[in-house]
Amino acid sequence: MSKHNNSQTSEMVNNSEAKIGVQRTIFLSGIILFIIKVIAFVLTNSVGILSDALESTVNIITGYLTLKALHFAAKPRDEDHPYGHGKVELLTASVEGILIGIAGIMIITEAIKRLGTPPVISKLDTGIILMVLTAVANYLLGMYSIRKGKKMHSIGLISGGKHLMSDTYTTMALVGGLLIYYFTGYQWVDSVLAITFGTIILYTGYEVLKSTVNGLMDEADINAINGLVDAIRDERTHQWVNIHKLTYLKFGNVSHVDFHLTLPFYFDMNGAATEINRLKGIIRSNLPEEDVDISIQSEPCTTNMCYQCQMECAFRKSEFIDLRSWTTEEIIGKNIYRQSINKQLNA
Repeated sequence: MSKHNNSQTSEMVNNSEAKIGVQRTIFLSGIILFIIKVIAFVLTNSVGILSDALESTVNIITGYLTLKALHFAAKPRDEDHPYGHGKVELLTASVEGILIGIAGIMIITEAIKRLGTPPVISKLDTGIILMVLTAVANYLLGMYSIRKGKKMHSIGLISGGKHLMSDTYTTMALVGGLLIYYFTGYQWVDSVLAITFGTIILYTGYEVLKSTVNGLMDEADINAINGLVDAIRDERTHQWVNIHKLTYLKFGNVSHVDFHLTLPFYFDMNGAATEINRLKGIIRSNLPEEDVDISIQSEPCTTNMCYQCQMECAFRKSEFIDLRSWTTEEIIGKNIYRQSINKQLNA
């Protein structure tokens, strides 16, 4: 194995260990925050606080699942998983979205039950203080998880961080409602708050599930593709007559790029390899994944491409007129030159 491969493998291992460390911190913190919320509920008997505590059980369950998923995702590629195990993070995030939705339904159901017979609430001032503390802690943990997730390209950490941030907002809104109840004595406020926050939590689960399903379905990351097309266009050489059918797929820390490259038909294998390696270097330096699998299929040019080719050669059949713009649509689309040939043959 080359020094480059050894270095790349070492970097991937370090990154995986860092992800696991971040998630372990979040998981343990979630347990502590859940205990504080349970204490607040026992002291106050508030269904609003109960709703927040129930939502925290999702944090603990998904925190544990994400931790196990990161351990699994850190495994290297093997024969059964040629692109690694990174998609397990998407599966875990999907489970998180489902559990968030279930928690939202449970909260709304319990709040409706209590709406007709509001319970007696006590020690609300102590409960409010405890909930504010958990909200601040969740906010800091959420920011930490999202920042680390973006840095290490982990959708599991990012989705978990967003969940923690949404938990913060609902907790602070809950505190605001509890303050209204504390000063007015309106018992129905507690249940109405729980119903409202249960609905918000339900929507959060939908958003998390939607984003992870898109990833599992290999939805195109158009922002990454646009950046890649821009980089290729900026480094464009006369030898690259055309590029088309570009695809970009992500599998956790591994990504796959595939496209067709049209080169002058008289290039030998060494000449084609030089251009392919140059393109591979550009791609790797412009993608965030640690491990990028690249497949480039070279094709020979044809005479109908001469008017958009700047190469100086003895085989030119028409004068150069203008270069193709190489927009994202052109790069990811089919070979328009081949299409024009087929039209000529069918005419």
